[in-house]
Amino acid sequence: MDLPTDLIQLIARLNPILFWIAVTALLIDGYFVIFHKGVPNIRTAPAIRTRLIDWLQNDKAARQLASYTILDIGSGNGHLTREIARAMPDAQVIGIEINYLSWLWSVVMARRAGLKNLRYVRQDFMTYDFSGAQAVVMFLIPAVLTVLGRKLHEQAAPGTFIMSNKFPLGDGWQPLRVEQTSTLYLHQGKSYLYRKETT
Repeated sequence: MDLPTDLIQLIARLNPILFWIAVTALLIDGYFVIFHKGVPNIRTAPAIRTRLIDWLQNDKAARQLASYTILDIGSGNGHLTREIARAMPDAQVIGIEINYLSWLWSVVMARRAGLKNLRYVRQDFMTYDFSGAQAVVMFLIPAVLTVLGRKLHEQAAPGTFIMSNKFPLGDGWQPLRVEQTSTLYLHQGKSYLYRKETT
């Protein structure tokens, strides 16, 4: 029995509207599997973006660093990175995005906004070197976060501030704290804040 095909045929017989909803869902799923390595492109809630910028600004001020580089892993269409770059013009913001259309849109919008402290790298974030960042932010699915947690253990510099939206990092990371933010985005709200241990 070929379950997806049989299910679609059954839905088609029962209700044509449900059939087209199912086909659309499968096409969207296929798009993310092929072009985003299975990671959906979902925007971070506005309230969480605001709080994240506060956390980043406070971290930069507390550590009194001469340079401060922020990585957004899987930056999608670049909305979050643009907000961070506007709010923190003395920081360097880098968005890592594998999807060509999302990367291209991000580049065009950053140029249009005149954000000189923002750039995008079109690359699989698992092959990117995180060692030059002072802060790393992400909104990724749990299936990725264990492998990513291992990579951050290996590459993140001591003291690096890390924030994961909605889902916790894997590979033994223990959050400094878990923040709950009131937001109209019902699928979001929790933020996991971490610090790479200094040796």
